[in-house]
Amino acid sequence: MKLILASNSPRRKELLHKLLDNFAIIPAQGEEKSDAQQPSAFVAQLAYNKAAEVWRNNTDSLVLGCDTAVVFDNKILGKPHNRQQARQMLSALSDNTHTVLTGVCLMSAHKTEQFVACTKVVFRKLSDSDIESYIDTGSCYDKAGAHGIQDSDFVSAIEGEYDNVMGLPVCEVGKALQKFGININK
Repeated sequence: MKLILASNSPRRKELLHKLLDNFAIIPAQGEEKSDAQQPSAFVAQLAYNKAAEVWRNNTDSLVLGCDTAVVFDNKILGKPHNRQQARQMLSALSDNTHTVLTGVCLMSAHKTEQFVACTKVVFRKLSDSDIESYIDTGSCYDKAGAHGIQDSDFVSAIEGEYDNVMGLPVCEVGKALQKFGININK
């Protein structure tokens, strides 16, 4: 069975390559919306929507849909639209713990497997200079919560899977793929 990643994320593609050498990429194009009130239900619904959209045109394949959110104070932090939003997000996360949730949906003609991976992330205390220097790189604008674990030195500790923070909980996805009879590299 062919695996399709329903995402155009370069990070997800890179992370999925840890498990498999061969898979197709067909990004979901639909609007990302959900009526879910809880962040975990929100990412689960978006992952399902992405997988279902791509699967409808590829019913002979296994489709992997994902959605990742940064959650602080039970609110989802999206990508900042401007410098002020980035500064507010990073200031709020400074010297605090936030959660990264990734909703995962694997869909085939025979079954659907869904789960939400959770990783707690602890930020060190950030100075105004730390925040301004990071914003100056421009990296904050394409990342939920205005930061990437891979390109900042803000994280002092994590509890959970590191790869989840980058957008794909590799260990959990590997276990789920095996349930579909997919042989993984590990």
